Amino acid sequence: MNAKVFLLFTLLVCYGSFYLCRANLEAAGPLLIAHEGFTKTSFGELSTIATFVYAVGKFVMGATGDLLGGRRLLAVAIGGSVVCSLAFGMQHAFVMLVLCASVNRFFQSGGWSGLVHVVSRRFEPARHGAVMGVLSTSYELGNVAALNLSGLVVHWGWRMLFVVNPLLFAAVGGGALLVLRGGEKEREQKAKAAGEEEPKLPLSVILPQLARNGAFWVALVMSALLTFLRISFLTWTPTYLYEVSQAAGHEEVSAAIVKSSIFPASGVVAALTVGAISDRLGKGRRAPIMVASLAVVVVLVLVLGHGGVHDATTAAFLIGGVGLFLLGPYSLLAGAVALDIAGKRGTATATGIIDGAGYLAGALSGFLLGTVADRAGWSAVFDLVTGAALLATLVSGAWAWATVARRSPGSAPAR
Repeated sequence: MNAKVFLLFTLLVCYGSFYLCRANLEAAGPLLIAHEGFTKTSFGELSTIATFVYAVGKFVMGATGDLLGGRRLLAVAIGGSVVCSLAFGMQHAFVMLVLCASVNRFFQSGGWSGLVHVVSRRFEPARHGAVMGVLSTSYELGNVAALNLSGLVVHWGWRMLFVVNPLLFAAVGGGALLVLRGGEKEREQKAKAAGEEEPKLPLSVILPQLARNGAFWVALVMSALLTFLRISFLTWTPTYLYEVSQAAGHEEVSAAIVKSSIFPASGVVAALTVGAISDRLGKGRRAPIMVASLAVVVVLVLVLGHGGVHDATTAAFLIGGVGLFLLGPYSLLAGAVALDIAGKRGTATATGIIDGAGYLAGALSGFLLGTVADRAGWSAVFDLVTGAALLATLVSGAWAWATVARRSPGSAPAR
C-alpha cells in the first residue's frame, strides 16, 4: 500500500475511534430520560456544559498542538478521554456525571487539531481539500460505527456503553498512534538531515497573522452556525426518533439509536464529494458550494417541523437528507478552509479557534433545544434550527459574493 494512502487510512481510523467515547452519551440519552429521572431539559444541561468545555478545550488544545506536535496531542486526547469515559459509567450523582462528561470532552477537543496538524506536515497543499474530505468522513464513519455498536451494547444497560466503548477506543486509538509514531520519527530525521526543521511559532506571532485575515473571521461565524446545526442533530436525533416511535406504538430504543446513524452516514458521501469538488474550484473559492447545500438544508428542516411526519422511518430519511447537505459544508470549514487560512504556520491553533467558536455556539443546542422541546414540542425546535440554517445560507452567500468580487477587480460580480 502506498505510504500516503496508509497514512490517510491510519488518521481516518484514529479520529473515527474518538466517537466511541462521544456518541455513547447521545445513545444513552433516551434511557437516562426514560429510566434515570432526567428530563430533556436536564439532559440538555449536561450536553450544553460538556460541549461548552469542549469549546474551551479547542482553544487550549489547538495552541498546545502547535507546541507538542499533532501525534503527541492525539495521544493526550485519547488517554484522557478513555479514563473519563470509564469514570462516567461508574457515577450516579448528576453533578459527577456532568463533571466526567465535561472533562472527557476537554480531552476529546485535542483530537481534530492534532489530526489537522499532522495533515499540514504530511500532505501537499494542492490536495488538502481531497485529503480533508476523506478525513472528514472519519467523524461520520466513526459516529455511524459507534451508534450501531451502542445499539447492540445498550441491551445490557446504558452503563455498559461506558465500559465497552472506551476499552475499544483505547485499543484502536493506541494502535493508530503506534503507526503514526514510526512515520513521524522518519520524517523528523529526514528534515533534520536536510536542515529543514520547522520552527514552532508562538501565539504572539500566530494570532496577529490570523486576525489580519478576513476569511478567518467569516470562518468563525460560519463555524458557529454550522456546528450549532450539527450538534443539534447529533444530540437530539436518538431521543426525537425514540419519541416518534413511541407515539406510533413502538418502544425499541436500540432501533432509534441505529436509525439516528443515518445523519452521520449521509455526511460520509457529502464530505468526499464536496472536498474533491472544492479542490477543482481552488483555494479560497469554496463558499459557493456551501450556499447551494445549505439552501437545501433549510427546506428539509422545514419539512421535518411542519410536514406532518409521524413515523420514525420517514423522519430518519429526512434527517439523512439534512446530513447529506449540511455535513459537506461543515467538513470544508473544519478541514480545507482552516488549512487555506493557516497553511503550516499555526495550523493547530487556527483549527482550534475555528472549531472552538463553533462549539461555543453548539453548546446552546443542548439546554436551549431541550427546554424548547419540553415546553413547546419538536416543531418549535425545528423552527429554531431552520432559522440557524437560513442565517448560515445568507452568510455563506455573502462570502461567495465577496469572493467573486475580489477575484474580479473593477467588474461587477457575476450573476
